[in-house]
Amino acid sequence: MEKGRGKPPFLAGLGGFRALAALAVLAGHALSWLTPLPQHPFLAVPAARLTQAGLSGFFVLSGFVLFYTHAPRPDAPAFSAKRFALARLARVYPVYLLLLLAHLGLALRHEPGLFSRYPGDVLAHATLVQTWFFAPEAPSLFPIGWAVSTEVFFYLLFPLLLRPVSALATRRAALVTAACALGAAVCVDAWIAASWPALFSRVAASHPGFADHAADLAGLFFQWLTYTAPYLRLPEFLCGMVTARLFLLGARPPAWLGAAAGTGLCLLAFVPFPHDAFFLSVLANNALYAPLLAAVCLGLAARAPAWAGARSVRAFAGASLSVYLLQPLTLEPWQALSRLLPGMWPAVFGIGMAATVVAGLLLSRFVEAPAARRILGRAASRT
Repeated sequence: MEKGRGKPPFLAGLGGFRALAALAVLAGHALSWLTPLPQHPFLAVPAARLTQAGLSGFFVLSGFVLFYTHAPRPDAPAFSAKRFALARLARVYPVYLLLLLAHLGLALRHEPGLFSRYPGDVLAHATLVQTWFFAPEAPSLFPIGWAVSTEVFFYLLFPLLLRPVSALATRRAALVTAACALGAAVCVDAWIAASWPALFSRVAASHPGFADHAADLAGLFFQWLTYTAPYLRLPEFLCGMVTARLFLLGARPPAWLGAAAGTGLCLLAFVPFPHDAFFLSVLANNALYAPLLAAVCLGLAARAPAWAGARSVRAFAGASLSVYLLQPLTLEPWQALSRLLPGMWPAVFGIGMAATVVAGLLLSRFVEAPAARRILGRAASRT
């Protein structure tokens, strides 16, 4: 693509949305790892839902940004799947690989034979397909990297989804498509909740090594199926794409919609679910927040608030990938101090958050962004 040709106008509100999502995930992890709140179920639930909503926000935003950027335009060259794939991998893979190697190095200290015992799992992490299948016997080498693996799955599907979403000619058609995508997710979630005993019995039969640890296997399978695997997260991504289509069709929501949706998200974070509401627990792991997040995203895209254009917000939003992937390395070391000084947990929480932000900004500036520029620059020079 020629420089500056065919690119849509920059939307500062999307950077603001990315910053909010990144902050929600960081705060949720810091609350869970560095404070005594997880010991109190009433307080632990909002922290977990904060993380859930933040990650869901990233998937919705990813669909919005990719469609907004690559939707067919008269002044733009035809979409190239090859250029798209290269740009996406240049953006995420260098920093992901660096931190994966760091996690592998730490894991090798505890298990020197890791590569020989679990070569398939190491290869799956290196090729970003680790969340595409259920492998409970393998160790968790880079737990937080699951979101990148799920994103890569969406990247592969994006060229196939681009044309049908672009063909949505009216706002009503776009709204119906978004409703159908999310409705399908709700139906699958309801089926999982209703069929869980039979579903899990088949999984348990396929993994006899967990015969004495059925509860552990159930937790691992539930987390994979409803949260980390890309299949039930796809409606969130598609919802983001269709929301971008709505925006390009001229949809401009009323000014109160974003605030109302944000208020709804806050209420969802604190409203307790009934103890026997298994279906709601399944739904909260994927599509529960997507409609409200899409409304917030559309509202911020249409009317960017002043804070979204602030330099600090733009920097934090741009470093969101590095901030996210660094969190185990920059938050977990403070756990010992939190246990040693339990009364000082607010200070430890703040220190851990600040350390993660600073480290993420540095990693983004000196590794993530330069690596992407270098890869794309080399590719451009060859063409």
